[in-house]
Amino acid sequence: MTLPELTVAITIAALGLGVSVPALGTALRSWRLDGAARDLALEMQRTRMEAVARGSYAGILFQRDALGGSWRLYLDGGGRGIRSAEIASGADTPLGPMGELAARYPGVRFGVEAPAPIPRIPPSTGTLTIGDDPIAFSGSDIFSAAPTGETSGGTLYLTDGRDMRAVVAFGPTGRIRIWRYDGEARRWAQ
Repeated sequence: MTLPELTVAITIAALGLGVSVPALGTALRSWRLDGAARDLALEMQRTRMEAVARGSYAGILFQRDALGGSWRLYLDGGGRGIRSAEIASGADTPLGPMGELAARYPGVRFGVEAPAPIPRIPPSTGTLTIGDDPIAFSGSDIFSAAPTGETSGGTLYLTDGRDMRAVVAFGPTGRIRIWRYDGEARRWAQ
């Protein structure tokens, strides 16, 4: 290979990399966001199975923080379900370590990210804005599962600063679904 041929080959390779690197970054961000949503959906399903298997309430306390957020599974120790006061007093005991979004999925956090109001996930009505609470389970930051398999209904919103995913729990049935927000179409899809 001659020097001019080598120069042309290197130039073509550099142009190819220049085009593919931004696309790779976008794909990596999307994979992290999808992975976080799947991981949290599995944690919620695990919580439901723990409650049924143990014949006692179980729940996950989700918390927002500067790093993106964390969660931890708790077992009912007071016989009245998972409650913030009982977690704080130690009556509801933790099962396993705390999970941290920043450690597992860098760049992903609990949040609502949209330049304009976006529609809520069907069948809910209304819109979401940046200031809305991204953790909403029956008015609480605790996803709870009963020994009968029922769960608290609600939604957990995740963002990477551009895109959004939502993990939705359908209370009485205990079903958990992941939704993806399509910013161009301005709608949610499963």
